[in-house]
Amino acid sequence: MRLKVIGMVVLAGALAACATTPRLSPRTRKLIELRTALGVGYMRQGQLGLARNELAQALAIDRTDAAANSAMAIVEERLGEPAKARRYFQRGLAHHPHDGALQNNYGAFLCQTGHIQDGLKHFRAALHAPLYPTPQLADLNMAVCLLKIPNRKAAIHYFHRAQALAPALADPYYYLARIRFTDHEYARAKGDLSDYLKRARSARALFLGVQIGQALKDGRFVHYCATRLLEGYPHTSQARAVLAWQREGRLLGE
Repeated sequence: MRLKVIGMVVLAGALAACATTPRLSPRTRKLIELRTALGVGYMRQGQLGLARNELAQALAIDRTDAAANSAMAIVEERLGEPAKARRYFQRGLAHHPHDGALQNNYGAFLCQTGHIQDGLKHFRAALHAPLYPTPQLADLNMAVCLLKIPNRKAAIHYFHRAQALAPALADPYYYLARIRFTDHEYARAKGDLSDYLKRARSARALFLGVQIGQALKDGRFVHYCATRLLEGYPHTSQARAVLAWQREGRLLGE
């Protein structure tokens, strides 16, 4: 399974850094925030061209803005322009080195592009940023990045930190379940995955649930996860794998 760093959160915390540019009037600052929020909204809808346009307008007013630079960097990365993404992250951090959201987002970008140690450095900077409101995301990203080294002991430590800070955050439970499954600790894996499924749903997690249930010979759990996978995510590779197991008579709970 491919590891993916989580939590490129643009607006949480980053907009607070806007107050560091007092030369702009409140009305102008509000306009930048509006353009940035629109850009982020378009980005979340997958309309990257519109997102880029809104964020470019925000940056035309203040090229140093933390949130706009962070959002534009993420848009450029999704458009397949990593060099441009890096430049926006670096420009934002040059003016806002203590912005935790920027540090976390740049760390996520670096980890995703193979620069593991540099990514970890920026997650640590995010965790030391005194006004960063979501340190659990940096803990989570740190843990996922550490799994790529791999340093599973340290990763588990940061997953537990993220859980302690934000018990409602789902992803740490998924990753811990995956670690337990790899270690053949199937009962613990089932417990962690069940905690994840109380908070969120995803094809990858439900497929892991099927695998855990198969290993435990727990037909009821297999049926629960397989049914929700096939109903909720029928066009995924995970659903196709489960259907193949069904046809081959390898799936428990049928």
